[in-house]
Amino acid sequence: MTTETPRPPKLDLGRLTPGFLGDIVPEEFLEGMDFADLDLTEASSTQATFLDCALTRVNFGEAEAPVDLTGVRFTGTRVEGCRADTWAMPRGNLTHTEIAGTRIGAGVVHDSVWERVLFENCRISYLNLRGAKLADVEFRDCVIDEIDLDRAKASRVSFPDSTVGVLQCEEATLGNVDLRGLQPHRISGVHSLRGATIDEMQLMLFAELFARELGVTVE
Repeated sequence: MTTETPRPPKLDLGRLTPGFLGDIVPEEFLEGMDFADLDLTEASSTQATFLDCALTRVNFGEAEAPVDLTGVRFTGTRVEGCRADTWAMPRGNLTHTEIAGTRIGAGVVHDSVWERVLFENCRISYLNLRGAKLADVEFRDCVIDEIDLDRAKASRVSFPDSTVGVLQCEEATLGNVDLRGLQPHRISGVHSLRGATIDEMQLMLFAELFARELGVTVE
C-alpha cells in the first residue's frame, strides 16, 4: 500500500493592505493584510482571525512575554522569516497556511487543528502538539529537536529532508504518517506507531527499541 502524501496548501495573496501593531487585538477579523517588521511582545490577539494575510519578519515576543494567540485562526496565510521564543497558540487553527524560514523556541500549540499546512526551512526546539488534529501537514527541510504528538490524531503528515531529535507519540492515532529518513535518538510511544511508514534502515536502527517495547529479549 502506498503512503499518501500531504496535499499542499493553496494561498492567494494578491494585493495586501499594510497592517499595523494596533490592528492586532483580541477577536479581530483581519483580511488581506501585510504585517511586516513588528514586535508583538506582550500583545494579545486571542480568538482573532487572519484571512489571506502575510506576516514577515515578525517577532512573536520574548520567551517570558509572548503574544497571546490562544484560539487564533490563520487561513490562507503565509508566515515568513519570523521569530518566536515562545509561540503561544493553543487551541488555534491553521488552514492553507505556509510557515517558512521561521525560528520557534517552544511551540505551545496543543489541542490545535491544522489542515493543509507547510513548514519549510524552519528551526524548532520543541513543538507541543498534544491532543492536536493534523491533516495534510508537511515539515520540509526543518530541524526539530523534539515534537510531542501525545494523544494527537495525524493523517498525511511527512518530514522530507528534516531531522527530529525526540519523537513522542503516546496514545496517538496515526494514518499515512511518513517518518522515512528520520533518525530520532529517542521515541516515546512505539506502540502508537501503527499507521506510520518507516524505511528498512530505520527498522534496523529501531530494532532494539521495538524489542524493548514489546518485552522481547534479544541475545
